[in-house]
Amino acid sequence: MPAQYLATDQTAGNEASSTYEGRHINIEESYLTHPYHSDGFVDTGDPVLLGENIVGVAFASAAAATDLIAIDTEGIWYLNVLGCVSDGTSDGIALALAPGDPVYIKRTPGTDVYILSGQSDPYHFAPFGYLLGDVSASTTVPTLAAVKVHNSICPDLGRVNFGSGSTAAGNMLLEGSETLRRSVAMRGCFAPESVLLPGEQIHGINFRIVDNLISTGGEITCAEFKAVRDEATDASVSAATALKLNVDDKNGGISPYNRALDIMVEGTPGTTPAIRSGIHFNSGGTAGTLDGIFEIETGAFSSGAADKTGGAKTNYLQVIYGGVEKFIQLYDA
Repeated sequence: MPAQYLATDQTAGNEASSTYEGRHINIEESYLTHPYHSDGFVDTGDPVLLGENIVGVAFASAAAATDLIAIDTEGIWYLNVLGCVSDGTSDGIALALAPGDPVYIKRTPGTDVYILSGQSDPYHFAPFGYLLGDVSASTTVPTLAAVKVHNSICPDLGRVNFGSGSTAAGNMLLEGSETLRRSVAMRGCFAPESVLLPGEQIHGINFRIVDNLISTGGEITCAEFKAVRDEATDASVSAATALKLNVDDKNGGISPYNRALDIMVEGTPGTTPAIRSGIHFNSGGTAGTLDGIFEIETGAFSSGAADKTGGAKTNYLQVIYGGVEKFIQLYDA
């Protein structure tokens, strides 16, 4: 605990705030995250981060890690801001920023001299405030601009956590009409701000997990969906589905491709994987009345018997191979 705020000899209800009802905080230099300086200590006017969420500007320079530094957690300050936003890389992508845009501070600056930008990746950046001036696009050269400093808490580093496994343990209930229940835990409906240009993409959800360490085991899973029924042994529902995909092309033939699922397996040259596949099926539990790796509704991507020899031909599946329609023959059991 910082020496300035020790609870020794205090009682509950005593006020500990300093100037402007706690707007100014006095804290040891060692607790502050700040831009890089050769001496390793904070300088006057530096944007700083205390812990995970408290932000401000330093009023003084430090000469030792134990120096008490006053910081202002609010106000309007002229600060150096990089014109860039997050794109999955460490430096982000250059993009001009405008008044009203949010500003973020880097959580672990290392040797970075400029630690304010528009990058919003919650694991690496914390909310710092809002711009009151224009910032030119650049990942390396900052723009001096007025910033409204304001502590915007980003709970749990921006991660979303719903419940913990049961209603009793705090799961969020999905409320809805008892006659027609249609509830979701998360819902999003998005549309582009401008006309979509060639090469541009819109992602409703984009998750990327990067293992950049030398791992010796374990498993990397970017997303896992489970539909679990465990409350009533013999109760029935119409379906239990872990994932539904639907492409609804309301403009007919404008889109050259309509794909509900697009799978790509990539990798650079290196150790050959023991198994490499686009889809892996695994099953357990009680066998169903009908079991199969695929279920296709009658007439959906299938048709009558193909003109091939064999047993009791019934249907075939259509497969597009290299841009040419091919067929997989189906037989009765």
